[in-house]
Amino acid sequence: MPRIDVETGGLRAAGGSAQSVAAELRGFAGQIRAALSGAGDAAPSQSAAASGEFSHALQAGALAIAEGVGSLGTNAVSAADTYEQVDQRVMPP
Repeated sequence: MPRIDVETGGLRAAGGSAQSVAAELRGFAGQIRAALSGAGDAAPSQSAAASGEFSHALQAGALAIAEGVGSLGTNAVSAADTYEQVDQRVMPP
């Protein structure tokens, strides 16, 4: 079986970057809530509910993206760990 070479440091760094982006997106979701929390109160009664639903949808969307990006980062770090373990235990140089 041919050897597969993986740059585990780069893979791990990319995973860490993705996890950082996910954390920023979670923070952004909180900022959305804070920024739009008063919009419903200031809006006419006919649109107050719609404003609240819009705020909730934006926040939920940011959190969903954060979850996906965070999982991608976690999986990349896990893959780097797995490649290193296989190299050390199963396929020594």
